[in-house]
Amino acid sequence: MSSVAAQGSVLNTGLGMALTPPPGATRPLMGPPGRRITGFNLYVHSVIAVGFISAAIVLAQPGQWLQEAPSQWQVLGIMTIALVVGELRPIPISRGGDNTDYITISTTFAVALVILGPVGVAIIAQCLAVVLDYVPNRSRPRNLLFNVSQYALTVIAARGVYSLVSGVPFAGPYEVYQPSDVRCLVAGFLAGLTFLAVNHALISTVVALQRGLAVWGVIVADIKFQSLTSAVLVSMGPMAALVVETQWLMLPLLGAPLIAVYRSAELAVDRERQAKHDSLTGLANRELFRERSIPALHQAQRTGQKLAIMMIDLDHFKNINDTLGHQVGDELIIEVARRIDEAKPVGATVARLGGDEFAVLLPDVPDQSVAEDVATYLLSVLSKSFAAGGVRLAVQGSIGISIAPDHGDDVHTLMKCADIALYEAKRERARYFAYRPEDDVVNTPQRLSLVAELLSAVDEGQLFLEYQPKLDLASGRIVGVEALVRWNHPTRGIMRPDDFIPLAESTGLISPITWFVVDRSLRQVREWNARGIDMSMAINLSVRHLTDMSLPDRIAIALSRWNVAPDRLVIEVTESSVMTDPKRSIGVIQHLRRIGVSVAVDDYGTGQTSLAYLRRLDIDELKIDRSFVMKLDKGSSDAIIVRSTIELGHNLGLRIVAEGIEDAETLAWLTDLGCDIGQGYFIGRPMSAEAVGVLIADGTSALPGSVGDPAPAATGHRDEATGRLRLVERG
Repeated sequence: MSSVAAQGSVLNTGLGMALTPPPGATRPLMGPPGRRITGFNLYVHSVIAVGFISAAIVLAQPGQWLQEAPSQWQVLGIMTIALVVGELRPIPISRGGDNTDYITISTTFAVALVILGPVGVAIIAQCLAVVLDYVPNRSRPRNLLFNVSQYALTVIAARGVYSLVSGVPFAGPYEVYQPSDVRCLVAGFLAGLTFLAVNHALISTVVALQRGLAVWGVIVADIKFQSLTSAVLVSMGPMAALVVETQWLMLPLLGAPLIAVYRSAELAVDRERQAKHDSLTGLANRELFRERSIPALHQAQRTGQKLAIMMIDLDHFKNINDTLGHQVGDELIIEVARRIDEAKPVGATVARLGGDEFAVLLPDVPDQSVAEDVATYLLSVLSKSFAAGGVRLAVQGSIGISIAPDHGDDVHTLMKCADIALYEAKRERARYFAYRPEDDVVNTPQRLSLVAELLSAVDEGQLFLEYQPKLDLASGRIVGVEALVRWNHPTRGIMRPDDFIPLAESTGLISPITWFVVDRSLRQVREWNARGIDMSMAINLSVRHLTDMSLPDRIAIALSRWNVAPDRLVIEVTESSVMTDPKRSIGVIQHLRRIGVSVAVDDYGTGQTSLAYLRRLDIDELKIDRSFVMKLDKGSSDAIIVRSTIELGHNLGLRIVAEGIEDAETLAWLTDLGCDIGQGYFIGRPMSAEAVGVLIADGTSALPGSVGDPAPAATGHRDEATGRLRLVERG
């Protein structure tokens, strides 16, 4: 038996229904919400009026009261008690995911009372059960009135069918059930079917009207999910009537199959929930998140509203896990899940996708700014310290956002776009980031076409290196270079690293490119050494290699192959890459330094790492990011950062390199501050190995500002393969 309470308390608010629309019931039934609400209220009030009037007429019928023997009243009393108890112990029925409906066990005993009569007793018993169920829930009075009315109509309809088929008077007194009479047997079965049909039709209609769905679609969905359990309960109605009439003491024997039905349904719901929920946090898992996203997306497409999907990832969670242990990591994940779930907007879904990655589904979003406001709030909730494992932990997160239909019209595309935005949020060190098509370096058709071409670029000699000079500010001499990779694409021309390195990192092609750079740059160092040119070579390292414990040994083999002293090589790593996995990064850096290779932290100042922490990494060199140096105003906050970094770095025994020097004034100011090495367009743009050799051989490695040379607008060299002069841009 189904009721408004069992179906999610549709009438509790009159508008807000807890029941998720059943699968398949997605076709709109009505137009504007105003008309939908009017139709909903009209239907509810009509059922209440018709139900109470019908019940009053039936209860006023003569010939059904005070004619039963005491033993018959005893039977009816037992059946009434069983009906009330059954109403209070509903059977859970899974609708998929964690959407659960309930069918009450009282169906069996209600059908039995309809068969035995009188009909007034069946109506009173059913209404009593509804009232007793209403008292602890304290739902809206209209909910109670609707349920009383729809049950009264259900009982009356079932009794009418039974009376019509069996020949028993509709309002007559207690009648002995005779299953040996084929008419009674068929009548009992049809009465049970009628009971279910009317009950589900009345409830499905109110659900459909409230949600603006097709009534038939909701009815079909109910049949799909409840048919088997309902059939069992209906078939037991005539059995209960026969048993209680023959020997009422045998009635408890019916409890065994009813308990079995209840328990099997409960286990099915539990299994469904376990399959669709994360075992650690209790949140929805990836599968359930997708299941909820699909109807939400369909709803957004019908209404014209937007929908947002957020991907949330904790920063440096692996470091906490490795340092404090997985138990502390689990405690942290549980607390993070709780905070996100409690902070989510009404109607949103939070899921744990795995590890420290979460997802949030925001239906009915007016525009992107609302999703960004939610992201800001969630990040503020996460930024508060956590207590786990007896310690206080400071955790921050990054969020990627995608919006439908702006960024896609299916769940897979939206999740992919949110994941790309999350990557950009981490790369740009922003707290949240909304998807932009230009950030998708892998999945656009143009970029995908580059993958196969990049695979053969190394073998076909399309990659080459340029070298940007590094100037010793104290002596005014070129003391080193930084190797910068370029791609001479057959049809696209010279491609900057920004155009293909992200693609290489996301597809695993960064490894052969990195080892190409290592091999060519060390070979170049040997060639310069043979000509009496002694300079260091700096190579940029991807975050993927910084966590590769075999990297130092491979570097050592390459140094030996080209007979280059380890102290001539400088490995540059970004501040953010170091903090991605500090434990493994420290191990790789320490191993590199043990073989004599210098390590520099590039782009310093753009992350959140302190100098004291970097000193623990046992590095040699610190490169101040160009954003603090270019067009430097000596009184600005950037100038204060640069001055402080140089002083603190020297106190920690680090060599300081300043990038982005583009004028003589900046160069002179950094020299006065005691900065060790300078790099930038004013000193020299990226150039070929031949140009570097000429620069050194001609003795023009002196400080360019000392002879008054302006920074060139552009430099260039002739490509060996094409003979064309090509401009060399910033490295």
